[in-house]
Amino acid sequence: MKTTEKVLKEELSKQFKGQSQRLMMLSNLIVALLKLGTVSYSKLSLVINPLVKRASNFKRIQRFMKGFSFSQESYINFAWHLFAKHENWIVLSIDRTNWKFGKKNINILLIGISYRGTAIPLIWQMLDKRGNSSQQERIDLMQSLLDILTEEQISKIKCLLADREFIGNEWITYLKYLPFNFFIRIRNNSRVRKTGKHKEVYAKSLFNCQHFKALRKKRVLFGHQLYVGGQKLSDTEWLIIISDIPVKHAKNFYGERWGIEVFFGSCKKRGFNFEDTHVTKLDRISNIIFLIAIAFCWALKTGEFLLDNGHQITIKKLKNRKAKLYSIFRIGLDRLKELLLNFLSAFQEIKLLSCT
Repeated sequence: MKTTEKVLKEELSKQFKGQSQRLMMLSNLIVALLKLGTVSYSKLSLVINPLVKRASNFKRIQRFMKGFSFSQESYINFAWHLFAKHENWIVLSIDRTNWKFGKKNINILLIGISYRGTAIPLIWQMLDKRGNSSQQERIDLMQSLLDILTEEQISKIKCLLADREFIGNEWITYLKYLPFNFFIRIRNNSRVRKTGKHKEVYAKSLFNCQHFKALRKKRVLFGHQLYVGGQKLSDTEWLIIISDIPVKHAKNFYGERWGIEVFFGSCKKRGFNFEDTHVTKLDRISNIIFLIAIAFCWALKTGEFLLDNGHQITIKKLKNRKAKLYSIFRIGLDRLKELLLNFLSAFQEIKLLSCT
């Protein structure tokens, strides 16, 4: 009788090449990750093979993470076919998350597809330092993604969204030559001047209104002539966006950037407790992200399947608005947990990962 892990391995083998034993271990770890909601080796070793001693399982996980090398191209094609293939156009987001384990900085730069309130991870890079990414690191990561995507896939990209960290002359020069647009939020104290003028002002001084205001003419920022729009959110906070195209509707696009923050939250306390890891070697942390990415995609596809088949998300009332009690990812994750922890069949849910 086939187990969930074996059926999952058969499905993943259609997308990812590798030795049968390694793909089996990959499937075991993904199922264990979904069951326990943690990347801790010591906890995963309790369930990946109950017929083997815990210490042996722990060493098997260590060896796998040390020796496994996932195919970035295979994963990107896998995620793209699941979530972008049938879309008319997509929006990319770039962001970074970091934390410290002891003296080691865990710093991840990631590009994903903004999708239904979250983001689908496509490509990532481990930064061996603390703090912001450099302009060249962003350029290299974006170019690595574009080198893998086909011309048809690239033509579907409408724009790139980025937060205040992602500025700089070299970076914007690179973005302006890409076949899609960008919307980047800037700091309120960024210096702006009119074309042909020398006087610079703080960007926030141009936007004292409560509604979003798009300047008709370009302004000079970071050595480039760019369109600018913004609004005052509070006494100390402004939303100011720059782009290579007029920004009348920039706020609507930029709102989708929050999805990548939602994904990072799903990796951590809201889903897979990434910060439980005691791993500090960057290549092994990258492999853990690969596991999380596949598990995340599976949970999200399961959540979509449930919604398409009549599942209703509970609405809760807040002070000023109503909000959904659970995300699509969360209801999918809970469904998979329910099936896997109770030894019920998840074969139907595994079919959701098919790219055929």
